[in-house]
Order: sequence, then structure tokens, then C-alpha cells
Amino acid sequence: MKKLAFTFIIINLASFSIAGFTNNDSFEVNWNNLEYAQKLAKETPRPLFIEFTAKWCGWCKKMDKTTFSNSGVIKMLNEDYYAVKVDFDSPAPIDYQGIKYTGKELAKKFGIEGLPTMIYVPSSLEGSKKIVGYKTSKQLIKQLNRMNDP
Repeated sequence: MKKLAFTFIIINLASFSIAGFTNNDSFEVNWNNLEYAQKLAKETPRPLFIEFTAKWCGWCKKMDKTTFSNSGVIKMLNEDYYAVKVDFDSPAPIDYQGIKYTGKELAKKFGIEGLPTMIYVPSSLEGSKKIVGYKTSKQLIKQLNRMNDP
């Protein structure tokens, strides 16, 4: 009986190990806070990708489940950008270029009128471009590629 129990435990442990190697749940966008992303961009220049989101935003949740879980999007954002999520409703101060904003104030600064909206900020941290509305992974990759073209 002990041998059977031992075999059962070994088989279960092996199946958990195999599942761990094939599961991509740990492969996700490396979201940073805005202050840290600005610091990184000064040290090692890369553009910022800022997603404005809110708990009540259904399309934002859909983008999290579909677009931001796509391996191509994850790879692009992690390798070519400093990705940032900003909670539109957060009252916590967010430092952007030395000025403190709430989430709504920062959204207003960027001219955001609805969610989801993503902001592309070049590595120089000067200027910005908007990506408005829900985007599929294919659409987002295409838009980001266009923004990086000179």
C-alpha cells in the first residue's frame, strides 16, 4: 500500500512539474510604475507605453485578457518599451516629469477622453501619441510599429 501511495505522489509531482514548464501564466507584461519607467528611460533609452485603465472599464479588462496576454504583445512591450499602467481613478500622486498628478489629472494632461487609451512617449520623454480604444494584439503591434518608424 505504501508503494502505491508513493507512486501516486511521484506521478502527481511529475504532472505538476510538467504543467509548470508548459504554462505561460508567468509570461506577462512587466508593468512598471510611471516614476520608475521614467528613470529607466533616462538610464537606458526606450519609449514608454502607458495604459490608462480603471476597474469599471470593461474594454480595459478585455484588453488585459486578450491583447496584453498575447505572446507577441508581451515580447514587444517587455523588450522595446517600459510598460506602465495608470489607474484613472487613483487619487495617489503620480510623478510625471517632476509634477504630481492624480490618475484623472494625468489623463487630462494627455487629452484622454475615454478608456482604454494608451500613450506612447518617446525615449526622450518629449511629446506623446495616443492609441484610443480597444485594440486586438495585431492592431496594437501594428500601431506601435508605426510609432517607432522615423
